[in-house]
Amino acid sequence: MFVCSSVWEDVTLTGAGLAILFAMLAVMVITVVAVNAVPRLVHKWEIAYTTRDLTYGAACLALAFALSWAGVTLPNGGTITVASLVPIFIYCYYFGFRKGIVVTAAYTLLQFIQFPNIVSPWSAFFDYILPYFSLCVAGLFCYKPQKYAAFIKRDKTDGARGAKSSVKKWAFTVGGHWGIFAGAIAHMIIRYFCQTVSGIMNFELWYGDGFSFGYKLGFSLGYNAYGLLDSAITVAALCILLSSRSFNMFMTATFDDKRALKPAAAGEACAVSDATTVADNTVEADLPAAAQAAERAAAQSGAETLP
Repeated sequence: MFVCSSVWEDVTLTGAGLAILFAMLAVMVITVVAVNAVPRLVHKWEIAYTTRDLTYGAACLALAFALSWAGVTLPNGGTITVASLVPIFIYCYYFGFRKGIVVTAAYTLLQFIQFPNIVSPWSAFFDYILPYFSLCVAGLFCYKPQKYAAFIKRDKTDGARGAKSSVKKWAFTVGGHWGIFAGAIAHMIIRYFCQTVSGIMNFELWYGDGFSFGYKLGFSLGYNAYGLLDSAITVAALCILLSSRSFNMFMTATFDDKRALKPAAAGEACAVSDATTVADNTVEADLPAAAQAAERAAAQSGAETLP
């Protein structure tokens, strides 16, 4: 009981309950290792973690954990945060599923030292492990620089003025990142479902017996709707961040010399995008026409001066 009394003050688990909880966490860690190791052994899908990958992952973890402390905590558990999940979504989206699952597992473990409210092993699974671990689904719709550049090129509003053209340009800039929003919506559904199930299963521990299943379901759906609000704040923050031209150019430039993977077999969607070298026109897609012309002229003049 040393763990419960000193670190998990709001955890009311017996010795058997703690054993089940640690077994669940062990399964999560084994899953992370398997996702990274098995494809390499079976299909030779190589993956390497560069210093930049680890640095970005640590920075996203630290920022997400710091933001998760700022928010409104509800009386029976749950917090509406200041877009704390945005850094995790960004990492999973840009670095892919196999690297993202490592960061989401680490973030899940961090949530167990941030005053968790756990009344049973199933409470831990449905309120913490599955909702936070499922953040990695954004990596299934990972960023593909060439496809994003091709999507942006369809925008014909360069030089146009007016509110309509501005909205259209914003829609193209953000819409090209549809994958991260698909991941965010998928996570929102998983999280809401899991927390609703947890509320029904553990209702008697909070409010006693004598309530019908319909009442438990309705109450759990209503109470856990806070997760929908938290997800909506996350999506809004993602829209603001991904509409920034500077942020998009920075991330595109980051992929310009990325060598996280060796060439992989065809069929692994996100691994191929990690392995591919970004063409020069990927960065140019977000640059104004004048800047592109200036860069080409400078490159040509530099080439002419070479011996």
